[in-house]
Formats: sequence, C-alpha cells, structure tokens
Amino acid sequence: MEIGQGAARIRQRPLLLGLCLAVVAVRLTYVLHPLRPDEAGYLLIAREWEAGGEFLYGDYYVDRPPLLMLIFRVAALSDWDPLIRLLTIPFALLFVLAAWRTGDKLAGQAGAAWAAVVGSALMCSPAIAADQADGELFAAALVMPSIALALTAWRTAPGGRRFLLAAAAGLFAGAAPLAKQNFLEGALFIAVLVVASSILSKRVGPRELSVAGGALAGILVPQVLVWGWAGSVGIEASSIWGDLAAFRVEAFEVIWSGSLQAPVARALRLVLLGLVSGVLLVLGCWVAAARPWRLRGDPVQWATTAVLAFVFVAIVAGGSYWPHYLVQLAPGAVLAVGAVAPRLTRAGRWMRLAGTTTVAAAAVGTLVLTVAYEVSAIGWVHHRTGEWLAASSGSRDTAFVAYGNAAVLETADMGSPYPHLWSLPMRTLDPDQRRLRETLAGPDAPTWIVEINGLNSWEIDERSLLRDLVEERYRVVVEVCGNQVWLRRGVSRPLAPVPDC
Repeated sequence: MEIGQGAARIRQRPLLLGLCLAVVAVRLTYVLHPLRPDEAGYLLIAREWEAGGEFLYGDYYVDRPPLLMLIFRVAALSDWDPLIRLLTIPFALLFVLAAWRTGDKLAGQAGAAWAAVVGSALMCSPAIAADQADGELFAAALVMPSIALALTAWRTAPGGRRFLLAAAAGLFAGAAPLAKQNFLEGALFIAVLVVASSILSKRVGPRELSVAGGALAGILVPQVLVWGWAGSVGIEASSIWGDLAAFRVEAFEVIWSGSLQAPVARALRLVLLGLVSGVLLVLGCWVAAARPWRLRGDPVQWATTAVLAFVFVAIVAGGSYWPHYLVQLAPGAVLAVGAVAPRLTRAGRWMRLAGTTTVAAAAVGTLVLTVAYEVSAIGWVHHRTGEWLAASSGSRDTAFVAYGNAAVLETADMGSPYPHLWSLPMRTLDPDQRRLRETLAGPDAPTWIVEINGLNSWEIDERSLLRDLVEERYRVVVEVCGNQVWLRRGVSRPLAPVPDC
C-alpha cells in the first residue's frame, strides 16, 4: 500500500508544479497593470513610514495592521511601484502548496489535487480581486498554511513533532490578522478542532493538549513581536486598538447612517461575483454535503463549518462590500473542496462542478482583464492623471485628491498635507471637514487639488463651506481624464499637454 501511495504522489508532482507555474505566469501579467487605490495608498504611506508621527505609521492615517504595512515597506525600498505585485507571487505559491497539503490530509491525493487546483484559481481570480496586492490576499496566504500544519499535527504520531507542527500552525494563524485584522480563521480552525474532538470523545486527551498548547505558543510569537515593536517606538496600546479595531465599528456606522444605495448595490454585486467566481457555489455544496445543522461528523468537519460561518459573518460586518472581501473565503473553500470533491457521491459531483467553475472563472477573468487593460482606458485614468500632475509640478508641490484615490498621488510621487488618503477615514474621523478646511486655508495648503469625486459627495459639504474655500483659494486650470484639477491662486506652473484618456 505504501509503495502504491508513493507512486501516486510521484505521478501527481507534475500537476503541482504545473499549477505553481501557472500561478506565477498569471500573476506576472498583473504586475503590468497600474496599482489600485488601496495598493497605492499603502505604498505611499510605507514610503513615508516613520516613528513619532501622529498616527501608527507617521503622518498619514490607515487602519491596517503592521505586517501588511511591513510588506509594503519592503516594496517601498524600490522606486518601481509594481514590485508590490511581484511580492504577491511567493504568497500565492505558499497558498497553493498549503492547499495541496490540506487536501492530502483530508482525502488523499485526489483531495490534494482538487484543493490545489481550486486554490490556484482563487489566488488568480480577478472576479474576487485576487489580481491586487491587498491585505486579504496576504492574510489568506498565511491562514492556509496554518490550517495545513494544524491538520498535519492533528493526524501525526504522538510526540514532540506534533507540538512543533502545532506551534508552526499557530505562528501562521497569529500572523494572519497582522496582515488583515479579521483573518482569525487559522486560530478558529485549531480551536474548534480541539474543542469538537474533546466533546465527541468526552475527554481532553494528549492529542488535544499537545495541539492546543503548541498552537497557543505559536500564536503568541507574532503578537509579542508587534507589541514589542509598538512599545519600542512609543505607540500606546490604546492607539493600536483605536486605529485597527474601534475605527471599524465607527466606520460601519458611518456607512450605514447615510444613503444605503451604494452599500446595497455593492453587496448585490458581491453576491454576483461570488457566484460567478464559483466560491459561493463551493460554500453551498459544502452546506449540502456536511449538513452542519445536524451537529454530526468528525472534528475537522466542525472546524471547516466554523471557518466558513465566521468568514460569512466577517464579510457581512465589513460594510463596504468590495470584491476583495471574497478572498477571505478562499481557505474555507479549499477545505470544502478537498474534503468533498473526491467523493463518488452526488455531493462530490456537485462539488467538482463548483470547483471547475472557479477554474473557468479565473481563466476567463484573467483573459478579460488583460484584454480590457490593453484596449481601453480602464484602470489607467488615475494613473495618467498622476503622470500629468508629475509633469506639471514643481519639486516641492503637494496635492489633495478629493476624495481618496491615492493612485494619483503615488503615480505623481507627491505627498499630501492632509492625513486621510481614503474617503471612509475622512468621513469617519473628519466628518465636518474641519481639519480639511484648516489644511486648505493654512500655510501648508496643497499646491493642487484633484477632484476625482464631487466636493459634496455623500452630502458632506451641504453648506458649501469647502466649495467656497476652494473657489477662493484655487482655480481650475485643466480637466484631465474627466477630473478637474485646481491650482492654488498665486502659483504658476507650466502645464503639460493633457493625455489622451
């Protein structure tokens, strides 16, 4: 039997190698595309990261944890902005390798193949915005190995190796929320695995104690490192809690206190993208196969269901419903496919169909996205606006983008005296725009204003206080790619030719 299993593993190695090469090839095409607002904003903040500023990372506010910003800090060491997209490749490969291991532990080589195929597709699928270097992708790539290592520890022989594997699983599980706050699935998977096993066996055995103890030790390591860093640079715990946790509650209230048209429309689009990408189909097949309401099955089934349920709640609680929210479903989808797809049952057939849909969606989405970037202005509008701004500006010029598209600033290699590079933090932390008006009226007022959105978007300037101030201190000098560009009165700049957008 062992010889047969070894031969099967050897025969399937070319599949794994092929999947890894495909992921690299697809993600290399994304390197050529312009950065999106989130990527550009993180990169701009990472370039200006310094201790002792007003916020966690200096003079700009961002509600993202330290590990994500550290990754962007590495990319910021180079002047080549697309480097951050290049850095996603090892993370995507880590996800695929961990998916393979997870599927193998769930259902042997058939489970490994299905899990890796679906994992590869999800790591490349534009339908869930996996083409971008966002926090969800990096965090998912840390959750997946935590689950793979936890399963390996759970099903390995007793001894010190089990504890070490569990500790490694905990290390990845503890690192994931440092890339994106709500990625707690790795720790949740381990916790439910241990608790469910104890309930089903009616005792807490050596395996449960070893896995729980090792995982807890591993989880603590990245937390200690972060709090040690924070203390060394004088950042208080209350500041970290306020910026990374309390802000999300306030932001959710801001989103839903205004017009519901935009968030509801995005939520409906998110559901549609989930179906088109296949990831929600995988979730539906798991529910049909596992029937979690019966409270039966082994601990791994309980843990898988808990992960999928948690992610569903986390996505709903996000409030804004951007496509990249769906990346959080990727580890749970891999678990579901790896466990069910190899079965020769109706549930297995439906799961295989759902898994095939994810692959088709990723292939078609990649082709459409590549063609769209090559033949149209999609994605390039803000990039070209930033290029025009760079060509028309002086070396010490600054700009404010209304409201919140840092891709313009990053492309222009230009800073801003206003700390909020995204619209949601501005609406949450500066709702009456008092700080914005003080900035525009003060001695450090930006040289330029780029009006991406109307100054009264979300009815935030109903009394025209901002509009009156802008018209008093600035004048419209040009329209670039549909965006009005204002220059401060009393300042003269040679304006570059307007690009063809």
